[in-house]
Amino acid sequence: MKVLLDVRDLSVELVTKTGLVTIIEGVDFQVHEGEIFGIAGESGSGKTMTVLAMLGLLPRGARVSGEATFNGINLVGLGSRGLRQIRGRDIAMVFQDPMTSLHPMLTIEQQMTDHLRFHQNVGRSVARKRAIELLNEVRIPDAEGALKAFPHHFSGGMRQRIAIAVALACRPRVLIADEPTTALDVTVQAGILRLLNDLRTRTGLAVIMITHDLGVMSLIADSLSVFYAGRVIESGPTSDVLTRPRHPYTRGLLDALPHPTGAQDAPLVPLSGTPPSPSARPSGCAFHPRCSFAVMSCRASLPVLEQIGDRRLACPIDPFREAM
Repeated sequence: MKVLLDVRDLSVELVTKTGLVTIIEGVDFQVHEGEIFGIAGESGSGKTMTVLAMLGLLPRGARVSGEATFNGINLVGLGSRGLRQIRGRDIAMVFQDPMTSLHPMLTIEQQMTDHLRFHQNVGRSVARKRAIELLNEVRIPDAEGALKAFPHHFSGGMRQRIAIAVALACRPRVLIADEPTTALDVTVQAGILRLLNDLRTRTGLAVIMITHDLGVMSLIADSLSVFYAGRVIESGPTSDVLTRPRHPYTRGLLDALPHPTGAQDAPLVPLSGTPPSPSARPSGCAFHPRCSFAVMSCRASLPVLEQIGDRRLACPIDPFREAM
C-alpha cells in the first residue's frame, strides 16, 4: 500500500515556567492508504500532542523537529500559510469532544460549508449540496433540516457523526480521529466504528485512530503504536501486538481490561503507579518505576526502538519472549 504519511524522529518541546520541556521524543510511524492506524496509551502519553505537532496546532513557542512527510511535503516547518492549505483539505481531524468542537452559536450548515468554500472555491449552493450528501453519508436523519439546526439539538452520538461529516467535507486523504468514541454508549460507539471502517473501505481514506481503549483498537485498527511518556515503546500489526504483547507496559494495559467473557475467576490487574510528568521523567526507560521486570540497565539507559520481525520494541529484557 502507498505510504501517505511518513513520520520520522518527531520531537516536541514546549515552553514552561522552568524552561523548555520535552513532550514528544523521537516518534516514528507510517500511515498507508486505506489503513486504520492506531495510537494507544494512557492520558498524557503524547498521542494527541503528536498529531497536533504535525498540523502546526501547538501553543506559541513550541519547538518541533524531525519530519512528517505528506505527499512529498514535510509538514514540520512548513509555516502557517502552507499548513492552512493542507489542514481540513488533505488532512482533517475529528477532535475528542463533539460537545465543544462544534461551535454552539453556529448552524450545522455554516460549520460544514465555510471551510469547504474556502478550500474548494465553490458557491454556497454547491457547498450546501455537498453538506447534505455528507450528512446522509454519516446517517443523520432529515439532512436538510439538520443543516438549519444547532449542535445542542443533537445527541452526543449524532454530534460526533456531524463532526466526522465536517472533517470529510473536502474529501481528505487522511482523517485523524482523536478519541472519537469517548463518552458514547456501546451501541453508538459501534456505529461510529462501523462508519469509519466503511469510509476507508469505500474511499481509500487513511484513518489515524487515537484512543486509550485497547478494546476499541482491537476492533478496527490494522496496525498499532503504543505510546508511553512521549515515545513509541511497541508497534506492529494490531492483532499481533494485542494477542502477544512484548513490552511490559502493553501487557499491563491489557491485563487491566475486564475479561471479555466476564469470568469471575479473572480479576482485574491494575497497572500500578501513574505516568511521569514530562518535566520529571526518570532516567533510562520512563516506565521502569512501574515495571516489575526492570533491571539495572532499564534505569541507566534509554531503550532503543528496535525492529524485530514485523514488530518494533523498546525493551532490553523482553520478558515475554519465551511465552510466544
